[in-house]
Order: sequence, then structure tokens, then C-alpha cells
Amino acid sequence: MKQPQCSICKNAFLPRFIDPLLDEGMSYIGISRLIASDLNMEVSSDVISRHAKHYKPPPEREKGTPKRDFAILIRDKAYEEVENGGLTLDNKNLVPGINAGLKAQGIIDGREKTKSKQANAELAFAIIAMLGGGQPEPLQIEDGNTIDGEYEDLDGEAE
Repeated sequence: MKQPQCSICKNAFLPRFIDPLLDEGMSYIGISRLIASDLNMEVSSDVISRHAKHYKPPPEREKGTPKRDFAILIRDKAYEEVENGGLTLDNKNLVPGINAGLKAQGIIDGREKTKSKQANAELAFAIIAMLGGGQPEPLQIEDGNTIDGEYEDLDGEAE
């Protein structure tokens, strides 16, 4: 059996101390300081960060979403708090948290609506091009601004 390369995993005690703190959401620097004060050991926050990447895989994200999306994060946190009973309409001081979750959901819904409209428009243009016997719209590279193809300088001047 291959030995783990992680210096935390090689130690029999450290994962039992560090992993629950990572599960609670404690920062890497906070864990490092706690280890230094409670265990009189030096473990840098970088080492803890590397350990955190492999000890527990990151949660799966929806296909097509960026790695970090603030609207999704706010929506998910608000949803969790409503489910746990932390956000209720009974307390007027908690209503801004609910409003933030609703606004985030509205932003996400707006994005989805825009994607749907764009896909429908692209399909309509392709159908019109095929029915008209013309060439379909040129393919676009993933950034959406660059047209894929070849060009030829006609007047010999470059900009």
C-alpha cells in the first residue's frame, strides 16, 4: 500500500484533530494557530490547505456554473438557514437575510431566462439560414466575441 504524501495524513493524530475543524468551517490560519497553542506544534496554513483539498472532495457543482458564484452561495446559505429555522418571518431583524436569498434567486432565474432566450434565438437564425439556402451563421469561439475562420488582407494595411 502506498503511503500518503500529505504530512498531516502521515501523522496518526493530526487528521483526527484537524478534520473536524475543517468540517466546522474553521479557517486554515485559525487551525494553524490552534495547533500551535494547544499542541505546541507548527503546521502552516498552506499545509492545512493542501490537506483540505484531498481529505474530503469538494461538493459537486451544477454543470455550466462557474467555480465561485456569489448569487448561488447566498441563495444556498439563505435556504439552509430557512430550513434550519435560523431565518424566519417572525423576527423583523431577520427579514434582510430572507430578502438577500430572494434577490440571489432572482439573479439566478434571470440568468437562466437569458440563456434560454439566447438558445432560442440561435436556433431561429440557424433555421432561417437553412431555409434561405444561405450559409449558416459563422461558428463562434467560446468567448462569444471571436468568429472562427480565416481572413485575408485586401489592401495590405495592418491595423
